[in-house]
Amino acid sequence: MDIQEQIAVIVHTISHQGGRIDALNSTLLSMLHLVKGSPGLREAIEAQLEQNYSSLLARSENPQYVAGFESVRDMVAGALK
Repeated sequence: MDIQEQIAVIVHTISHQGGRIDALNSTLLSMLHLVKGSPGLREAIEAQLEQNYSSLLARSENPQYVAGFESVRDMVAGALK
């Protein structure tokens, strides 16, 4: 496979993942808007995020992975306020 074909495969893969990420983001934001009106559910989601974050900190050696989790966690927490 020459360099142009390799680049085409990489671009296709990134584009496909980007679309999936956008779809997941849209779904998450829609669900968060519904959750805002349910205080018990909101608190349960916030508690679960913190529990998962603590677990991630205990087992992850990848700072970029942790930073990505923190970014999404902060976005979710902000959307729930």
